Amino acid sequence: MACAALASCTSQHGDDLAAGRTAQAERAFAVCSTAGLSETVLAQGRPVEDTPAGACAVKAADAGSVQAALFLGDFYRAASTHPNRAWDRIDTFGRETHWYREAAKRGSARGQFLVASEGDRHPYMPLHDNLLDWYIQSARQGNDQAALAIARAYKLGRIQPAELHDFRAWLARNARPGTVRANVAAVLEEDHAPIIN
Repeated sequence: MACAALASCTSQHGDDLAAGRTAQAERAFAVCSTAGLSETVLAQGRPVEDTPAGACAVKAADAGSVQAALFLGDFYRAASTHPNRAWDRIDTFGRETHWYREAAKRGSARGQFLVASEGDRHPYMPLHDNLLDWYIQSARQGNDQAALAIARAYKLGRIQPAELHDFRAWLARNARPGTVRANVAAVLEEDHAPIIN
């Protein structure tokens, strides 16, 4: 018997429904006409959501599309450095971070890395726990940039050794010799006196 209402299916089908919704959202984004959209809209200096294709991307991202959220984050990242002065009046950083965070929450390693790296703007301050968590989640999914960012922060004394106990154990189990993970594991085993208190 089919579920009478979507909400009533959750107890019967659990994660299958979430996976189905995500796949449906990705299909919805695939039909959005985003080819060439970014350059055109960036030059005009207007939010991408004001275009039919941009509104389609927002709807898909809100429905769970990771690719749509990354597209929107990338758009606002490009807008933040675009020479059109109209972008100075729009909170491009806030919008960029919002969409990357949406992708990160849905498990995107790239989204997790971008949320962390965009928030990690003070190289001589301790790394905020939330940012470290995003870096670690991304690194565990194979993002070498995230693993290297953790190693750099550790070498600078921005991360206390105790904060990396679980990540070190994970690296010990998952790092193959000669890989970035192995190099990061070696760095994290070194003693680094914190230069930041």
